[in-house]
Amino acid sequence: MKKEQILIKTREMINHYQAHNVLEELSLNAILQNLGISKGSFYYFFKNKDDLLYQAISPLVKERVRITKQNIKKKATLKEQFHLLFEPFIADNQNKLSVIEHFYTLLFSKESFKKSSIFRKLHIEIIKNRKILLLQSMKSNGIKVDKKLILLLDYIDTTIAFYYLYNKILHNKNTQNEISTFIDMMCDMIEKQYKK
Repeated sequence: MKKEQILIKTREMINHYQAHNVLEELSLNAILQNLGISKGSFYYFFKNKDDLLYQAISPLVKERVRITKQNIKKKATLKEQFHLLFEPFIADNQNKLSVIEHFYTLLFSKESFKKSSIFRKLHIEIIKNRKILLLQSMKSNGIKVDKKLILLLDYIDTTIAFYYLYNKILHNKNTQNEISTFIDMMCDMIEKQYKK
């Protein structure tokens, strides 16, 4: 089996385990058995399970960023662009949550995932890419970006993620309206204070 085939099958496995809410049970033995390969073949391509999962998921992050970058150009206002960038946290349809954001929520909500460096690494990539897209959105809307605004963007991102995780994951509460309102309020404030 070629490396790309292993990565494709691993993504399929991730989706299956995620759909049944047993993603944390995806062990190396389960992966090897599902792939039908030996440990020797596995270690020829990957350092460990985390390396395999990272290589399987990381391209999905890049693809998501590429698509979001294209879609953000189609949005006319700062609010529309922010809503697009934070869509995984305000989508009313669970299917809209990509596997990437699902891992992001698992990073904070499942004890076994807290120990895994790949999920922290993916989380950092997601945050970094969203920040880049937020800054591009600001500039395209004539917003003067300075250090204070960058700190405000960090605050917005952290607040939305924490609020979503605390309420949705821990208390199964729908947060769509509150997060949408928060985004609108922050965009109004940014445009009022930072518009050139």
